[in-house]
Amino acid sequence: MKRIYHQWTDYESSRLYKCVIKCKRNWTEVQNQFPTFTKLQLQNKYLVMKKQIQKKTEIETDSQGINSDVDLIQHLINLLNTSM
Repeated sequence: MKRIYHQWTDYESSRLYKCVIKCKRNWTEVQNQFPTFTKLQLQNKYLVMKKQIQKKTEIETDSQGINSDVDLIQHLINLLNTSM
């Protein structure tokens, strides 16, 4: 019997995401690992997780970008100071 609605735990979500990558998005194999879910439910959950990971990565990249710009400017200032 397939589940209509399911509140995913962090463990299940992580397991699903790793399974999708391991199975190279072969949804038949993924569905074999999660037999109580439909293919569409699994795909939807994977897409939601993928978007969350992308958002998190963008936030981390933005904060790193600011830091790297500050580091670059500081490095250039140090070069100017040593050359004078």
